[in-house]
Amino acid sequence: MSSFKDCVCISQARIISGRQKGTHICTIAYQPAEQKFLRLCVPYTRGKSPVLKRWSVFDFQGTKEGLQNDTRDETWNAETLRRRGASLDAAAKRSIHASILSNYKYESELNSDRLSVGLLIPEKKTLDFDIKHFNPNVEKDQKQIERSEYMAGLGIWFPTYKVMVRGKRRCEGEVKPFAKQLLAWDVYEALRKNEVDPFAQIYDYNNPYMIIGNLATQRRAFMVIGVLSAPPGYIEKYAIHQQLSLTHGHL
Repeated sequence: MSSFKDCVCISQARIISGRQKGTHICTIAYQPAEQKFLRLCVPYTRGKSPVLKRWSVFDFQGTKEGLQNDTRDETWNAETLRRRGASLDAAAKRSIHASILSNYKYESELNSDRLSVGLLIPEKKTLDFDIKHFNPNVEKDQKQIERSEYMAGLGIWFPTYKVMVRGKRRCEGEVKPFAKQLLAWDVYEALRKNEVDPFAQIYDYNNPYMIIGNLATQRRAFMVIGVLSAPPGYIEKYAIHQQLSLTHGHL
């Protein structure tokens, strides 16, 4: 058992449950003091479990028990989780943005360093989202439909579609297209409730950047866990400047 203090929730994937692993929320946290990302499997019981919100500050007791098939350093089971008052104020959020962006690496670098959580910085004008409904005649999709039905039996909504985000990004001196599955819980909740358009909200972000994470079984398959919006100039000052420094030694 390990103790983690002053962690900040920065993104969460949609609720999921399997026959081998109970209902849980995959939460990406950032620990400013250590300047590192953490991936938490937070157990969830409908109507009983405390739900973290973005920018919530919390402490937790973590264990690697039950994670034999997940050897990613960032992954922990959150055994005991305690929220710490209100969310961060504007000044504290700006500081967290700066610290997070300073960790920017290309996906090739994440893979070579065996890092399972990182950032993707898109060109804003190229962002596009689409919903792909599962086809019952496709074996891979059928498994997702069955998972949805299984979770419905537990009283938990699970979509019979997936959301894709596409666009272009600058990578290693080139502008390259990308297409990734979007797992952000806030997006799926907005779609489920049908009260606001989550894509319109993201299009309104002035400086979007994405928190990405890979799969335990497919280390090179990164997905988008959340989309944040940085303060003006922060992406250039912290992420791009950091990446150029790494590439060229110094500026």
